[in-house]
Formats: sequence, C-alpha cells, structure tokens
Amino acid sequence: MGIRKWIRYLFKVQSIRVPDLRPSFLLYHNGGEVLISCIDNLGSDIKLIKEKVNNNENLMRMPNKLYRVLYHLDGTDVTNEIAEYIMESLIRSQQNICKIAIVGTTKSEKKNLNKWKSNFGCSLGINYFSSMDHAKDWLVSERFY
Repeated sequence: MGIRKWIRYLFKVQSIRVPDLRPSFLLYHNGGEVLISCIDNLGSDIKLIKEKVNNNENLMRMPNKLYRVLYHLDGTDVTNEIAEYIMESLIRSQQNICKIAIVGTTKSEKKNLNKWKSNFGCSLGINYFSSMDHAKDWLVSERFY
C-alpha cells in the first residue's frame, strides 16, 4: 500500500460518522434546570432519531413539572419528516414544557421546523441558537425571546 492510498484510507475512516447514543439528561445551570436532549450526530437515521425523540417525550411526562428543553441537533439531518415528528412530540408534551432552545440547525432545517410549528398552531416559546452556552443561558433566564 502506497503512502497516498494509506493517507486516503486514514481520512476516509475518520470521516465516517458515529451516532451519538448518549441519553437525554437534566443539567443544573445558573440556578435552573435544563433537559438536554442529545439528538446530535445521527445523520439521517430516522429510526434512531424517532426512538430518541420518543424517549424525550416519555421523560417529560412527569405531572406538575415544567421543563426547559434544549434540543441539540448538530450533525442530524432535520428533513421535513423529522421536523414533523419532533414538532408532533413537542405538542404532545407542551403542557410540561416552559421553553425550548434548538441548537445546531441550518437555515433549511429551521425552515422545516418553523413550517411544522405553524401548521400545528404551536404556541411554544422556541428559539434557535448556534451555541449551547447561549441556549442554556436563555432557557434559565426570565425572558422568552
């Protein structure tokens, strides 16, 4: 194997995405509690994305508790179908959600999510961020937009 082939092989092996299988978790940040939903680096694996969204929905079913939710979608392809599924899940859980921050989406992915948000008539306070820190700060703050 020549050096060029070996380098190409090395870069090809490193570029393969490994799905992020971390579970969602509660994080205390600046005096508030944030539910971090790890749906990042899943590519277009619809089955795995739906499974993780369902797990989040089940986690938020605790009565008399309001959650501040951070969806981390960086590295996940938010297609029209996935955006619809995420919004349906959020609407089913909306009585337990105070605010939602979404991190790591492109313009087209935001457009897909906003389209389904308006189609369902969703009144949840959703905001988009490029940084997890800014999203967590906004979630625990008193402002809604």
